[in-house]
Amino acid sequence: MKLLNTAVAVMCVVFSTVTLADMKVVDTANGAWVTVSEQGALVANAEVTVKNVPQSKGTYMTNENGRVFVPLSLNSSRSVKYNAVTENGTEYNRYAFHSDSKR
Repeated sequence: MKLLNTAVAVMCVVFSTVTLADMKVVDTANGAWVTVSEQGALVANAEVTVKNVPQSKGTYMTNENGRVFVPLSLNSSRSVKYNAVTENGTEYNRYAFHSDSKR
């Protein structure tokens, strides 16, 4: 029982220090809108990059609303890995599926 109490106490400490972040990705015909938030607040000036699409090498900054458009040229449907780094150095990743059949 003492081991269980210790484990629960450690989990509470770990989870209380976890930052609640979110990256929302909305697929469009020519790219994606990415929104970055942290603990419910939109994050301005976060650097957003695409990690697994070689032809997309730019770095994009979120605006004051935590939003940025990332242009993509994909020849087929695929999962794309987005990476965001906030001004304080916190890093977040998200995969999003992009379809090549948009109309």
